[in-house]
Amino acid sequence: MQLHIYYLYYIMNLIIGTSGKIGTYYQKFSKLKNNIYTSRKIKLKNNFKFDFTKNKFLPFFKKFNFKSVVLFSSISDPMQCKNNIILSKKVNITYTKKLLNFLMKNNIYFVFFSSEYIYPGKKNKIYIEKLNYVSKMIYANQKIQIENYIKYKKYKNCSILRISKTYGDNLDDTSIFSNMLSLYKKGQKSFAIADDQYFRPLFVKDLVKIIDLFLKKKIQGTYNICGDEYSSRFHFIKNFFKNKKIKDVEVKKCSIKTFDNMIFFPKYLNLSNKKIKKVIKFNFTQVKHGYKKLCINF
Repeated sequence: MQLHIYYLYYIMNLIIGTSGKIGTYYQKFSKLKNNIYTSRKIKLKNNFKFDFTKNKFLPFFKKFNFKSVVLFSSISDPMQCKNNIILSKKVNITYTKKLLNFLMKNNIYFVFFSSEYIYPGKKNKIYIEKLNYVSKMIYANQKIQIENYIKYKKYKNCSILRISKTYGDNLDDTSIFSNMLSLYKKGQKSFAIADDQYFRPLFVKDLVKIIDLFLKKKIQGTYNICGDEYSSRFHFIKNFFKNKKIKDVEVKKCSIKTFDNMIFFPKYLNLSNKKIKKVIKFNFTQVKHGYKKLCINF
């Protein structure tokens, strides 16, 4: 892609990592016209190549008038973090700190994505935006380390978004639907879904709108980003098939302990979204309406 000189005269937002799940959705649905989208490997149309692990920040930033950065890029699969600790530590901690140091030095506003998994997930507990936790999950601890690093640096020109599980209509992503729906389309009609892990489903287009608002208003602070409704995985999936009037599928209850790769996953992620709703007056999409908006063809 050819660089255009007019980019230098406009205040631009740098979006790092648009080949992943949320980054892909954001590039597709964002309403902002001053975003520059990048990925380490150019897979999408209108993307620039930018690998933040190469530490070549200054030459790239000089080409644009960046005043804000959204950092999607990370290793966000908890099992990948566990199975390749060295690589995930380099990407999620070492290289991320180097990028954040550059942004802090140049007083550039940034949005950092954390996770609901930083919370212990205890029953009958509602989690507000505090950080005094240690997790058995490697991925969660990597997020906690970056949050603590930002706090240690006392940098205020940024926001930290603790994201709950998202759902959307892209079968190629890693959302709660993707693997199950792909298997259904291939003929599988029976699924065992955990009935003892709870969360607040977040419609991905709501997240896109919130990111746009943060970039427009340069909102600062740490926020839980989650929907209003608290649901088990089992009921979330079962109600989806019911809403779509799909009757040839069996959804069976099981325990999260059934899945060896989820043994350290927090079970009760009842996050409070009162803080974010107070700051931006946002109405989250109800799950039943989110189901209807999913353009999934069976």
